[in-house]
Amino acid sequence: MANKKFTSKKAPEVVYEVVDETWLDKDTYVVVFKEMTDVDCDTYHLEAEYHKDENEVTFTRVYEFGTLSGVEYVSPCFRKQIEEYMLQQVGVLREGSFVTEQEVVTWLKLGVPKGTSMGELHEFLNSLKFEVVYTMTPRDEKIKVLSIETKKRQV
Repeated sequence: MANKKFTSKKAPEVVYEVVDETWLDKDTYVVVFKEMTDVDCDTYHLEAEYHKDENEVTFTRVYEFGTLSGVEYVSPCFRKQIEEYMLQQVGVLREGSFVTEQEVVTWLKLGVPKGTSMGELHEFLNSLKFEVVYTMTPRDEKIKVLSIETKKRQV
């Protein structure tokens, strides 16, 4: 494995260098980065894990005597680079592909019985699940739907 490095033109002094990557089990792929020093001069290394069962990448700062969630310490630019790299490594994304998020608005026309409370309507709407169906054959498929997230309505 070549030493993969993640850099940014906006913060050239920050470099995330991969030192190891492997499957921990059949559902968890981990990438371990070179040690770094935080603002308190404590040494840690970052670990990014892809969880196949949740289709999610998580970030953890690993110190000698404990761990912290690392997502808030990794800028969105680096998170996107690392996530795309990991999704390519595990075969979710094809090499040279990237992740983009698009909002697709759906309008529903509902028949609601009189006497239905707003709470009941919101509960119904929050329980809906949506599926994207597209007509491309696997041979023609260039774009891949990675996930669909239903945004919760504000009450």
